[in-house]
Amino acid sequence: ALATAAAVRASISGLGVHPSFVDQDDEPVSFAVDPAMDVDIPIEVRMLHMLHSVAEEVLNEVPSTIKIDCSWIALPERRLGLREDLSAWLATMLKKRTTLPLGPIYTLPHGHAGGLMAIQSAAQMLSRGEAEVVLVIGVDSYHDSQTIRSLDIRRRLMAARNPGGFPPGEAAGACLLVRNTTAQRHGLPILARIRATALAEEPHPLRSNQPCLGEGLTAVMASAASGLNGPDDLITATYCDLNGERYRNEEFVYALLRVQEAFVDAHDYVSPADCWGDVGAASGPLFATLAVASSQRGYAKGAFPLLWAGSDSGYRAAALLALGRS
Repeated sequence: ALATAAAVRASISGLGVHPSFVDQDDEPVSFAVDPAMDVDIPIEVRMLHMLHSVAEEVLNEVPSTIKIDCSWIALPERRLGLREDLSAWLATMLKKRTTLPLGPIYTLPHGHAGGLMAIQSAAQMLSRGEAEVVLVIGVDSYHDSQTIRSLDIRRRLMAARNPGGFPPGEAAGACLLVRNTTAQRHGLPILARIRATALAEEPHPLRSNQPCLGEGLTAVMASAASGLNGPDDLITATYCDLNGERYRNEEFVYALLRVQEAFVDAHDYVSPADCWGDVGAASGPLFATLAVASSQRGYAKGAFPLLWAGSDSGYRAAALLALGRS
């Protein structure tokens, strides 16, 4: 995780020419491929491998006495190239192929916002006392020829004739959420606290016939920032899923016009799609990783980073963190 964050900070891109995917002009597609996997591995198996990898990485960092009460997994929304039973298949196969103590598995197939929605769901369980330790994972991949063709036809794929598209990627990210008393009891370092989470729906999402004016994004930003106290208590950094698509940029601008007073600098944000490609449902946990790494390595711009993401279907989600013991 720290190496990944260092690469983003240094603007080291994982994008490269894919060996087999081409667009409608027979030009090679720029794709951020997981270098640990062969390009012939099917998309659902790729996601399974990535899920297992990040879960194992997280659980190797905590004492064996820690019991995972349950796991929340954020997955892509339904799209061409994905099997209809992807959520059930991944949950079943992950249970079969691993000895990791994941507990009951809940899935959220809601795309970009899904990772932050999973963090919110886990945090609510902890707050209500329904669990003490929850594993949150987000995973996504566009590594399928039907998926690439569909994006290209709908002019969403970044290409020479469509510079306003996005570069596809694939990734998984994971976070371990625990109650404060549990962290103290097991001597776990508190890397960040969840100060606020928010969820809303954009009334005019991507395929709407009406223009998107950023109402959903405004709502989650304002809600997440509502607990900040006074002019000296502001959002100090932003991690988001802007990926080069024009509608996302315009939505962000509309939202900033309404909530910019909550930020130290509303225009200072990190959108790692230029390094990772678009990573969809993995965005939320990976943004948390970047924020925490900035604190661990001493280059955080402040204590209160905001994470936000928006799904094609209209979900908008945000989380405000307090880094360290803030």
